[in-house]
Amino acid sequence: LTASALFILEVYYQYGECAVTAKYSKKNMKLTHRIMDMLDDLSIIYWPDCQSLLNVLRNETYNIWDQDVDLSIEWPFKSNDIHSKLNNLQLFIETFQNNDFNVEYYPDRKLFSLSSVNEKSARQPHVDIWLWKRYDEHEIKPVLQLFDSSLKYQSRLISDIYPLQSVTWLGRNVKIPKQSHKIAYKEYGTSYMKPIFIRNNCLHNLIDGRWFYNR
Repeated sequence: LTASALFILEVYYQYGECAVTAKYSKKNMKLTHRIMDMLDDLSIIYWPDCQSLLNVLRNETYNIWDQDVDLSIEWPFKSNDIHSKLNNLQLFIETFQNNDFNVEYYPDRKLFSLSSVNEKSARQPHVDIWLWKRYDEHEIKPVLQLFDSSLKYQSRLISDIYPLQSVTWLGRNVKIPKQSHKIAYKEYGTSYMKPIFIRNNCLHNLIDGRWFYNR
């Protein structure tokens, strides 16, 4: 980065708290409700994860620097599940598209990124859906696993996830993992209950234009 770019980044960090615009956040919240409505209508079990799980645990709506919302599901579905046909990846993607969402799938990350059909970019308001795979060899300690470099706690005990617990978030009933505080601690460390923004948040929001988003 040039000296002037570094100066802008530092000002954005020190005085702007890496914030996205209010319009960006409002659109992201509206998009999140639409996606959760769709998942509820399809009876697909999901839960807030990553930064969004922290928002729930801290009784927050969102942080002003949040660029997206994170949800997780267990996938592929069990063979006897009513949604087992959605184990066909293309059919799953088409299901989202038929509900008027743009879908970007990242196979290496096991991640769907959903946005409005008129905003086809991860730089725009979007919701990430993480696909956790069950491993229960010998049924001793079954786990959900997702090996993505952005995650620290990549192999989570099924008993830490289920049964999901009901809480209120964004003015609606949602389910979170049974041991949500344990998961948050393993993912973010002892300070997980304290909102912290970092320069990396600023860099992403600055480069991707979220700090002046006005659509």
